Amino acid sequence: MADTQIASTQSKSALALLLLLFCLTGFAAEPSAQIQTLEWHGDAPPLSAASETVSEVRLDDVWQRIRNGFKIDEAATDNPLVVTYVAWYAARPDYVRRMVERSRRYLFHIVQEVDRRSMPMEIALLPMIESAFNSSALSSSAASGIWQFMPATGRHYGLKQDDWYDGRRDFTASTNAALDYLGKLYLDFGDWQLALAAYNCGEGCVARAIQKNVDQGLPTDYASLTLPNETRHYVPKLLAIKNLIRNPEQFGVAINSLPNQPYFNQVTVLAGMDIHAAARLADMSSNDFIALNAAFPRNLIRSDSPVNLLVPVEKTDQFKRNLETKTWDSWQPFPAQKGDRLEAIAKRFKVTIERLKEYNLFNLKRGKLVQAQSILVPVQGRGVIAPPKPIPDSAVGGTSHHKVGTGDTLFGVARRYGLSVSKLIQANPDLKGSLHVGQTLLLPFNEKAIPKRAAIQHVAFNPNNIKPTQPVDYTVKRGDTLLSIAERFDASLADIKHWNPAFKKSSTIRPGQEIVVRKP
Repeated sequence: MADTQIASTQSKSALALLLLLFCLTGFAAEPSAQIQTLEWHGDAPPLSAASETVSEVRLDDVWQRIRNGFKIDEAATDNPLVVTYVAWYAARPDYVRRMVERSRRYLFHIVQEVDRRSMPMEIALLPMIESAFNSSALSSSAASGIWQFMPATGRHYGLKQDDWYDGRRDFTASTNAALDYLGKLYLDFGDWQLALAAYNCGEGCVARAIQKNVDQGLPTDYASLTLPNETRHYVPKLLAIKNLIRNPEQFGVAINSLPNQPYFNQVTVLAGMDIHAAARLADMSSNDFIALNAAFPRNLIRSDSPVNLLVPVEKTDQFKRNLETKTWDSWQPFPAQKGDRLEAIAKRFKVTIERLKEYNLFNLKRGKLVQAQSILVPVQGRGVIAPPKPIPDSAVGGTSHHKVGTGDTLFGVARRYGLSVSKLIQANPDLKGSLHVGQTLLLPFNEKAIPKRAAIQHVAFNPNNIKPTQPVDYTVKRGDTLLSIAERFDASLADIKHWNPAFKKSSTIRPGQEIVVRKP
């Protein structure tokens, strides 16, 4: 957006802040805060006079799609922390402008995925408080990427991490993982504010806080729980951003329309190159290219398997043509011998020692290799555009298979293919409730089966949609937990506790115990 459209002067910021605090502290002519009067439902525009002066409703605007899809309970805006953070953002329009500008690359894709899962559109704004849409963000606690995944959680949701690739910074992969994780948390707790709190501090943290309140006879909603300080501020921050996006002019900020169309295409290539060469092929600056392709921590794209790169729509054709017609330094393994001098290797491959060191770890003594090792060196070459993978015939009207990888769970595999966990278990009776890396699962499909990318249905987060009406008992086995049992039978943790009064005060289970796992 243009800087001229932002009310960035201190006087305008101060005026916006004063007006905001005037409304929110109850001294306005109307008793309810303007933030609350600006909400509307369905496709109808808001009725407040203030909103009518902002802009005409744009159905082709991503921001309008977000506003129309807000669903999280507005009662939480009574929390004084929401007022605090609205004022904080309103006083920093330049910071908001930069954050909104960064988000333009990513929001259409996120909104599409959130909408496909029938999630609240507040979720699309979550990266604003996680990373401010900085794809290379790394926190002091080692959380990384736009969605700020911790290493272990990222691996659990299939985000591979090594010296050359970090799936937590792969935008499309991490977005799918984050939404899968949030969907799972909603199934666990049955409330989006609790799911968001658990995304911040973990399922165990929220479960313990709920249990503490249950033991004391206190309410178990988000606002009533005793949570870590960061988590206590987490949802109010998101609601503050929501209110700012809903009516930005009220806070001295202008947000340009964002076309309701893809920003990037995904190009799968068989190539080894540094990220700077890829940016040149796309006629982009390295910074802009890395913003979309931040998953390569050493700025080197390995060629040992197909790589998915994100390229702006208007640059895609040029990028593909350049891949087919131009050459670049493709970094390939070279068997260096013990005693080889680094200077000689650099001279042989016409590269600086600094670039060799950037992409390799050397064990040197007086500039010589102390052991034989395979190192990466630049070789002039071209890439190959990998053809899209065809959908196997067996995936329609029959069965297909899935090979279990690291981080796979029954819930995650079932969700990936649009199945319920119970159907997956029925098709694989030898599972015994657990998966092992390398194991092959049979996937049942019917005649109306659809491709994997569209497999998650709009009803994915309605637990009652997939439960039979007859009660079913389950005998607890060694290693079971209430959470793993809930996942196995497509129930939420709250449902299991509701159907089994013995667990309302304690989640302790023992082998041989009979529990109800279907809605009575």
